[in-house]
This record gives sequence, C-alpha cells and structure tokens, in this order.
Amino acid sequence: MKYQKGVGLMEVIVAMLLLGIAVLGFALLQYKSMSMGEQALRKIEAVNIARNLGERMYFNRLGTYKGVSSIVTSKCLNQYCTANEFALKDIADVTQLAKNKNMTIAVLSCPDTKNLRNCIYVAWDETEASQSNSDTAACTEADKFKYKSGARCVVVEAF
Repeated sequence: MKYQKGVGLMEVIVAMLLLGIAVLGFALLQYKSMSMGEQALRKIEAVNIARNLGERMYFNRLGTYKGVSSIVTSKCLNQYCTANEFALKDIADVTQLAKNKNMTIAVLSCPDTKNLRNCIYVAWDETEASQSNSDTAACTEADKFKYKSGARCVVVEAF
C-alpha cells in the first residue's frame, strides 16, 4: 500500500483561494476604516467651525446672522463697526474658513422650535447647508428637525 507524502495540488489551490479571500476581506476592512476615519475628521472640523461661529454670535447678540451670507471683508479691525457690520465680518471669516475645508455654512431658523433660535448648518461633499422637504441634497427637513438620509452635515443650535 502506498501512502501519500506531502500535500496534493487540490489542497494547495483551496488554501490559496481561502488566503486570497481573507486578504481581500482585510483590504476591504482597511478601506472602510479609512473612509470612516475621514468622515469622523470631517465631523470634528464641522463642529469646530460651528462652535467658532456660535461663539461669535454669542458675543455679538445684536448682530443679524440668520440668512446672511457674506464674502466681503470689512475694515472692522481698523475702525468702529455696527453690530450688523461685525456680523457680516464674522460670517465672511467663518465662510472662508469653511471654504478652505471644502465645506459650506449657513445660519437658518431651527426647524420645529418655539424659541426662535438659530441653527448653524455646516455641510460637506454633495450635501447642502439648507433645509428642504423636497431637495434630497439638503441637510435637514424644513418643517421638523430630521436629518436627510445620507446627509453629510452637522447642525448646531445657537443664539
């Protein structure tokens, strides 16, 4: 009777196939991990931008921030400015900061609130810093606070 010594070709092929599947699975996990890490970094950056604007709004309560978009730089550092002029400068500064990080920012009325607070929207990728019931690219719905499916944005309630 002859006994086989060593490994047959079929066992080697099966082992290589299993090893290949394991390596592909590991590569997929690495890719997913990098993608999730990037999104976590974007969320942290968005929260920092919103906090920055929120602090500016807190210290300039007389200024109008809601619905304002400004890219105009002012001379508020060299001369006296009104509260609204300073708000325009704040919006311009934070808008530029968000733009440098490929994000958009908006200050809108918080949906479904009775205290008429402002909400700071910071969005990135294909998501827009807006409220809409029909636009799928919007961050939240307009009539109630609910994030849209797949929205890549952060909303912070402010003053």
